[in-house]
Amino acid sequence: MSIETLRDVVAIDGPSGAGKSTVARGLARRLGCPYLDTGAMYRAVTWYLLQRDACDFADGSSVAPLLGALDIALDAEGRVTVSGRDVSSHLRSHEVERRVSAVSALSVVRKRMRELQRAMAEHGLLVAEGRDMGSVVFPAANWKFYLDAAPSERARRRQADFLAQGREVSQDDVLEEILVRDRLDSTRPDAPLTCAEGATRIDTTSMGVDEVIEHLARIVERERT
Repeated sequence: MSIETLRDVVAIDGPSGAGKSTVARGLARRLGCPYLDTGAMYRAVTWYLLQRDACDFADGSSVAPLLGALDIALDAEGRVTVSGRDVSSHLRSHEVERRVSAVSALSVVRKRMRELQRAMAEHGLLVAEGRDMGSVVFPAANWKFYLDAAPSERARRRQADFLAQGREVSQDDVLEEILVRDRLDSTRPDAPLTCAEGATRIDTTSMGVDEVIEHLARIVERERT
C-alpha cells in the first residue's frame, strides 16, 4: 500500500517527555483503535542489539544483517515482544536509554521500522506516536499533532517515571539527558525531529493528560463524522 493512501492515522510527534505516549495511549482508548508506540519499537531494537556484544552501534553495515531476523510485536496492553520474548521491563533501562538515539539515527534501522509501522496502518484508524510520524512515516495522515513542553517540565515528568520504576535520578541529570537527546534527534540526517507541515502544535507544559486527550479527541471525532 502506498504511503499516500495511509490517511486514517492520528500522527503525534514531539520530543521526549512531552507526553506523547500517555496521550496517544489514552486517545486510542477513547477512539477505540490500535495505538502504535514507535518509541517502544526503537527501544526494543536497541535492546535486541545490546544482546549482541559484537555489534557496532555506529556502523549501519554491521547492524543491517541483524535486522532481517528481527520480529517486534506490540499488544493492546502495551507489552512489547522481540522474537516472542516479552522485553517490556527492559526498555527503560539506563543502557537502552543511553543508546537509543544512536540506534534510532541509523538509516537501516529506520527503514525497517517504517515498514513495520506502515503495515500496522493498513487495517483502519490508528494512533501513532513518535518523532517522525507526521513528517516521514505517515505524511498523508488526516490528523497531525506536535506536542511540546518546557524542558524543565519534561525533565520533571521523566524523573517521576524513573522514580516510579525504582530508579533514583536527579532532575538535573534527567534534564541534561533530555537536552542531549533533543540535539541528537533534531540534527540526525535521516528523519530528524521536526513539526510536520500542517501539524497542530500543542504546548502541554500547563495541561493535564486528560485535558490534552480531550482536546485531540474532539478534533478527530468532529472531522471523522
